[in-house]
Amino acid sequence: MELKLFGKNIFEFKKNDFIEISGRRQLKESKFLPDFYNFSGISQMNPNVTYAFNEADLVVNAEAIIKNKNKRDKNSITPKGVYEAKLLHNESFELKTDPEYLEEKLKEFKDKLNMVKGEDFDMTRGVTEISSLIARLENRKNYGEFESYYSHFPYTGSIKIGTVIKENPNLQIGQVAQFVADMPKEATDTMKEYTEQTEKLCGKKPVFYIIADKKDFRKSENRRDPILLAQSPFGHFWQILGAWDKEMQLLEDL
Repeated sequence: MELKLFGKNIFEFKKNDFIEISGRRQLKESKFLPDFYNFSGISQMNPNVTYAFNEADLVVNAEAIIKNKNKRDKNSITPKGVYEAKLLHNESFELKTDPEYLEEKLKEFKDKLNMVKGEDFDMTRGVTEISSLIARLENRKNYGEFESYYSHFPYTGSIKIGTVIKENPNLQIGQVAQFVADMPKEATDTMKEYTEQTEKLCGKKPVFYIIADKKDFRKSENRRDPILLAQSPFGHFWQILGAWDKEMQLLEDL
């Protein structure tokens, strides 16, 4: 009797085959795009170095942020202040959508997916990360249909976020879930619209993060001033959806 899995004889499988299929299957079944901040390790990199990120898709110039260090009180700058000073913005960002470029990169990363080696943990992480990038490059083929919406929001990178937070120790990045109940209506409306557009694009929900004062990650009486970030569906970089300087609503006041 011949046992088959995914159309392949079960005895022909190697360890890498199972890990690769598991990674792709998890990506396919999830309702959300992969959270690249969780597995990339970018936040642990040295923020004082200029890195090429995502095969030259995004070059982060950390020096521009460091120059602002002496221009502000790093212990008191607010998230809205960061937003207004455009400390996170990458003004020179270009989203590469040339078909030849996309096909070249897709082939390159599909080849990498088949070559992941090492310990089980590293292999699993590598498969997830590469699969995530492949899915986002595939999404980029349809960027033209959605450009009028996504082009409204400025871009930033994980390294730039890490640098701003390092230089402003009162700030913290975290997942948005614990803030949603208190967020201003404008922020939740933006999240809703970004979700709708992303689901139309690829059938997945986007991943949101927030930058806020550290004290606001503990339930405080005066939560205010968040920066709302979304992980782009087109690559391992972020879009800045906005910042609000009004106090978040207190549920007990409703």
